Amino acid sequence: MSSYIFFLLLGLGSGAVFALLATGLLLKYRSSGVVDFGHGAVAMFIAYVFLGLRTSGQLELPWTGIPHQITLTGHPIGTLLSLAGGLLYSLIFGLVLYLLVYRPLRHSSQLIRVCASVGTMLYLQAIAVLNYGSTTVSTPPILPNGSVTLFGIAGIPVGYLWLTGIAIVLTVAVTALYRLTRFGLATRAAAENEEGAAVIGLSADRIAGGNWIIATLLAGFAGIMIAPLSTVNPTSYTLFIVPVLAVALVARFNSFTIATGAAFALSMFQSELAKLPSIFPNLSPDLQQALPPALPFIVLIVATMFLARGIGARGEAATQRNPSLGLPRAPYLTTAGAFVVGLIALFAFHALLDQALMYSIAMACVALSVVVLTGYVGQVSLAQMSFAGISAVILTHFTAHLGIGFPFTVLISSLAAVPLGLLVGLPALRVRGVNLAVVTLAAAFVIDDILTDWPGFAGGLGGLPVPKPTIFGLNLAIRQGDDYPRVAFGIMALAIVCLVGLMVARLRRGPTGRMMIAVRSNERAAAAAGIDVARTKLFAFALSAWIAGIGGCLLAYQGGNVAPTEFSTFTSLGLLAIVMVAGIGRIAGAVVAGVMLSSSGLLVTFLNVHLNIGNYQLVVAGLLLTVTAILNPNGIAANPPPPLVWAGRWIETRLPRIGTGGAKPTVTQPVATAAPSEGPSAHEL
Repeated sequence: MSSYIFFLLLGLGSGAVFALLATGLLLKYRSSGVVDFGHGAVAMFIAYVFLGLRTSGQLELPWTGIPHQITLTGHPIGTLLSLAGGLLYSLIFGLVLYLLVYRPLRHSSQLIRVCASVGTMLYLQAIAVLNYGSTTVSTPPILPNGSVTLFGIAGIPVGYLWLTGIAIVLTVAVTALYRLTRFGLATRAAAENEEGAAVIGLSADRIAGGNWIIATLLAGFAGIMIAPLSTVNPTSYTLFIVPVLAVALVARFNSFTIATGAAFALSMFQSELAKLPSIFPNLSPDLQQALPPALPFIVLIVATMFLARGIGARGEAATQRNPSLGLPRAPYLTTAGAFVVGLIALFAFHALLDQALMYSIAMACVALSVVVLTGYVGQVSLAQMSFAGISAVILTHFTAHLGIGFPFTVLISSLAAVPLGLLVGLPALRVRGVNLAVVTLAAAFVIDDILTDWPGFAGGLGGLPVPKPTIFGLNLAIRQGDDYPRVAFGIMALAIVCLVGLMVARLRRGPTGRMMIAVRSNERAAAAAGIDVARTKLFAFALSAWIAGIGGCLLAYQGGNVAPTEFSTFTSLGLLAIVMVAGIGRIAGAVVAGVMLSSSGLLVTFLNVHLNIGNYQLVVAGLLLTVTAILNPNGIAANPPPPLVWAGRWIETRLPRIGTGGAKPTVTQPVATAAPSEGPSAHEL
């Protein structure tokens, strides 16, 4: 029994960190309506600021490429001064983030806010990797060191107990601040009704800015405090957001005390799962390793299904709008033109650029899944690359063990992602917007863990080899001896993606597409018009998972090996970022995203060859996502360069529309759009 209590108490340290981060997250939501996915990344960056001051007396700045350090003393600074400097930095950093990013988005849709926070997260993580590396860094202790005996159990770290006490005291202090002070009353008033608060002289901007500063201080303090107890690295800190979002949902984004209690309960139970080998000795080692990270996902599902719908939305003073949608006017002609252009590029490019083009073609297919789900139906998903990864792994098993050949392997393997898409989409029947994004992020995290740490299924970090695709004796593999990359594979991938794009275009123009857009605009009005909202959502999740699975199979064939890192959580986040920048409501946006995506994509490869900027791809992606969310939420594809506009008009006026009888299509607005706002209603958030 003593060992069980020991593992429970070991969970206090991470529970305290989760509690501090959750308190800050709740402050941001209550004051400005933003669920900040970059909250953990902010804590990570402040931890690096503290380390720079503590070890060398240098102040770290949030950029790269140009000098990003200011030498203050040239020698290590004391712990207390470094802590004070880190907290002061947090104060300024929080104010700058609010003024530059989140204040302009206060009246934007939840989708735009989520994308902006994801962009901030990607930017800070990429900056940390470039400036400080991906290896873990340790720091001297801040809190008392050593261990004590508690409840007759020896070896309990003193630092964990101190951090637990600090988290509880800060939770009590924050609760008192927002219940007993004028500032807390003003925050609640502005959150409930901004217009009413303005009438009595309260500035919602100033109140939200003050809360954002306090929340960033808490995040920075949590990042600094956990650094000596574990280690600092860009990935683990950034992914703290998954359990933090879980406890925030349990607290309904409202109660600081419930969030703190849930944080300790979650962390202690996760720690207790380390006893699985002794409790279930017959459980496979892979499953024992995969279960603890899955716990936050289980909590998120339960909290979302039973608690999230009761979360009240903040009062908004203006209409929220989603990104605009495109309407394919000549889908068959456009598809044929895209195939011809891609074919010419495949024969014109050589070696490295040809390989990058093939990768971009496969990624365009995955990007199409985001257009269908998020662009057409308004359901935010951060797990699309996870669907692609599962299909890629299943492709290797079907081909190697069952002897199923191409193209049936692609069809069956991609369909295998559909049940997973439906499972992840089930919470969409009750919630939407940011709450759904939270669930899909957790799902991506768990699938990432399975692909990485379950060697029996996915081959572990080494991945799985992919057999060559052949049809009627024709070898379509990307490599044959020294011939690499082979144009035959590129033509096959291009044909598949063009067919998928044509299917999405026909979907957009058909009755199902109009139902999707009606659900995106206003679910209640869509239901009143006779649309089955639940069925439409689940169909969108199933279809998007299938399309992402096709893209995953193409990526597996293109790489020759299924590497789990290629389908990681951060790859899914980068996917949403680039598709948002390119144009999330348009098929052309998926094409542009495929070209821009990843350091292996065509654009980044071209720029890296000539300008050597491949390492900055995630930095640029995060920055572009944030700027696009603020200035141009419709994306690049909504405002193409003038030459493309002129060419499109020439084609539209001089060539017949295949399949439409040459007549200009009539755009029929769905009945549901009669609702006054494209954004989700307060009860749906």
